[in-house]
Amino acid sequence: MKYRNLVVVDEAAAKNALLSSNYYNIINGYSKYFPMQDDKYTGGTTFDEVTQLCLFDGEIKQAFFRAILAAESHLKSIFAYRFAERFQDIPYPYLNTSCYDAGKTLEAVATIHKLSGIINRHKKERRSSICHYLEKYNHVPIWVLVNYLDFGDLRHMLLNSQTQIQNNVAKDLLGFITQHIQMPGIFPPETMLAFLKNVNEARNICAHNNRLIGFRCHADDKYWKPLHQLYNISPDDSRRDIYSIYLALQCFLNKAEYNILHDTLRKKMNHFSNHLHSITLNDILKELGFPGEWNRSEPRIIQ
Repeated sequence: MKYRNLVVVDEAAAKNALLSSNYYNIINGYSKYFPMQDDKYTGGTTFDEVTQLCLFDGEIKQAFFRAILAAESHLKSIFAYRFAERFQDIPYPYLNTSCYDAGKTLEAVATIHKLSGIINRHKKERRSSICHYLEKYNHVPIWVLVNYLDFGDLRHMLLNSQTQIQNNVAKDLLGFITQHIQMPGIFPPETMLAFLKNVNEARNICAHNNRLIGFRCHADDKYWKPLHQLYNISPDDSRRDIYSIYLALQCFLNKAEYNILHDTLRKKMNHFSNHLHSITLNDILKELGFPGEWNRSEPRIIQ
């Protein structure tokens, strides 16, 4: 590192950091965001700056992960209610292909196989609610099963569900959306599903502790004028970065939950900026897709 002109002020601390955090994860993962020429650092970049960037990435991942978990909880509750409402008189409707979109039979079969495996895996666990309901009622209702689904399982159930259920879930989400957007109109199910696909990708990045800085979803978020126009985002703009996820979470979080995410990100950004001298915070905000000086935005009032 010193040969490559990275300034190491405290060698003992640096060695300890590398021992516990892995050279590859710190240097190969984050040094690329600092000025270099001919494979050597320029501008007096320090090892502390690189490690602070690594720590900052971890902190904002935690903030996003907490927010996505809250969104996931809301979605599970809403979906379970609407699914149970639609199939009140059918036993194990989520294991019945006729209870899914008729045009997605193959996808529904894969979902059913996954759900059946979840039940079989937990039915022998004496403390599980699945075991309890099977023994007492010989049935596992959807509102119990959803608690054992990961975000991807839930998203695929919703994706393969009948249009009526998708419409009802999207309508219910307006209860969150109207806390952030005045008169949003209809929240189209296809927009909801596109948002959830990218939120799911971001969740996996956070859960597996991969690098969030520089992350891009596989596809653009679907353009939804009531949301994106508020932030001067046009249909031609890219919507694959974590900033797009941040905006989309307004559709799945209440005002207090979203304000916590907003203010946590601001505080982490402002603290991190105090450790920089060879780059600026705006350089990192750009990698995240956030507008320049976003950290100077006003705090949101927790209600």
